[in-house]
Amino acid sequence: MPEYLIKATGASSWPVVPNDRLPEILGPRGYGCEEVSGPGDLRLRLGSCEMTFSAEDVGWQVCFEGDATGQDTDALVAQIARQAHGT
Repeated sequence: MPEYLIKATGASSWPVVPNDRLPEILGPRGYGCEEVSGPGDLRLRLGSCEMTFSAEDVGWQVCFEGDATGQDTDALVAQIARQAHGT
């Protein structure tokens, strides 16, 4: 199960993301993800895997559960980080 941590860059503090905007800000644009129920602050289905997002003191922990084969998880999380830092 691939796991990542999206942290603040440089000396900037981690942006606060309102709960009602989590899917908009953390959902990778252009991937056709859908929000699903389950543990974590946000859970999205992407093909045959699910991405879970959990807010931590140092950033967002992103985990992939299920079959992530065929997904470039590094590129996906890099895109999510760019979206989050653009808030």
